Parts: sequence; C-alpha cells; structure tokens
Amino acid sequence: MKRIFGAWVSITSLAWRLFSRTIGAKYRKSYLGYFWMVFPALLITLGVTLASRAGVINPGDTVLPYPLFVLFGTLIWQVFAEAVDVPYQAFEGARSYLTRVHFPRESIIVAQLFESLITTAVRMLVALLLLALAYGIDWRAVGLVSLCFAGTVLIGLGVGALLMPFTLLFADLHNTIKLILSYGLFLTPAMYQPPSEGVFSVLLRLNPVWPLMDAARDGAAGVPLSHPLAFVIVLCAAVLTTIGGFVLVRASAPIVIERMLLGGR
Repeated sequence: MKRIFGAWVSITSLAWRLFSRTIGAKYRKSYLGYFWMVFPALLITLGVTLASRAGVINPGDTVLPYPLFVLFGTLIWQVFAEAVDVPYQAFEGARSYLTRVHFPRESIIVAQLFESLITTAVRMLVALLLLALAYGIDWRAVGLVSLCFAGTVLIGLGVGALLMPFTLLFADLHNTIKLILSYGLFLTPAMYQPPSEGVFSVLLRLNPVWPLMDAARDGAAGVPLSHPLAFVIVLCAAVLTTIGGFVLVRASAPIVIERMLLGGR
C-alpha cells in the first residue's frame, strides 16, 4: 500500500508539472477560452427550447424548467464525451517524447485529466449559477450536482482508458467513437424524459450517463432521486472502471509505444 501511494504521488507530481507548463499557453491563445467550454451547450439549449415551444419536441414532464433541464443534460454529456477522449489525447499529444523518455505513462493521462477537470468545473459552475438565479442557493443541490459531475468524469475516464490501447492502434475505431460521442447526445435523456417502455426506452437506459443526468436534475430541483439504485451502481462502476482502465494502460503501454515506434510516429 505504501509503494502504491508513493507511486501515485510521483505520478501526480509529474502530471502537475506537465499540466502547468501547457495550460497557461493554451488559454492565452484564445481571449474567450472559458466561454467556448459552455457556449455549445448554451446554443443547444436555446435551439431545443425554441423547438419545444414550437411543438417540434415533446419533452414530457420535467422536474426543472425546460431550459435548465436541457442544459444540465447537455453539460453532463459533454463532460462524459470529453473525459472518454482524455487518455487518447494524452498519449497522442505525447508522441514526440513518449517513445524517447522513460517516465510513468499514467502521468500524461492525469495531466490531461487536470485540464478536463477545469472545463468540468467551469461547466458545473455555470449550471449552478443559473440554478441559484432560478431557485436560490441550496447546498444539498450543490453537493449532489457536484457528485454527479465528478461521477461523469470518472466513468468517462475509465471507459476512455479501457479503449485507449485500441483507439491508438486503430484510427477507424477512434473515428467511430468520436462520431458516437458527437451525436450520442440525441440517444440520451438530455432533452426529454425517457419513455417508460419500448425498445427506445431500453436503449436510453443502457447509457451509463442517464442515472447521473437524472440525479443531477433531481438534486437541483430538490426532489428525491427517481432512480437511487441506478445512481449508486453507476458511481461504483465509475470507480471500478477507472481503476481497471489505469491497470490496462500500465500493462499495454509498452506494446502501444512499440507500435508507435514501428509506425514511425
């Protein structure tokens, strides 16, 4: 246990140094850097709200005002999609030195994760600010919404780490996953309440993010959780998936790096 703790301290320390060297330069290039983290979700929310008022979309009964309902769902999906891509982007961005310098490979994922946590925090703060303007500050809501966003990051990171050895070696797989994550928002209950029965209901409920969306909205509205068991299961699965993903990254890193060398990249 002491060795594991020491190893993670070393990994985190190196990851922080890598992160601190790149984050400032990245956001100095864009005057609206933080704005772009939330603008797509705000634009989607506006468009879907207008469509709902025009009768194009029937969202059903929602626990929050419809714009907030859509915003929470969209932001959580964006956090998940970004977290899934963290391990791939970490290794892809480190190609120039990954094959030349020996260091704990997990540190580049953690460094990329720090950046993802910033965007997650910005998105969550925007959602909580709008919620406070609508309902006032409720610390139970703040705690539950924060837990939902954290769980979303974890499950996305775990899934991305499990997929990373394959997406790095097979470009078509990575492109397919990017396509699914880009348009998968429409196969989540981000914009409407899922139907109670039918094939589409089963498809929506197979999505690991929907209990987190529901819990965040329920917490924000101050009502009891509609699916507490599913929420707990997803949180536990998020932790286990992340641990399993990092174990796979450590085991597969030598093979992946060898393929990078053979591929001349």
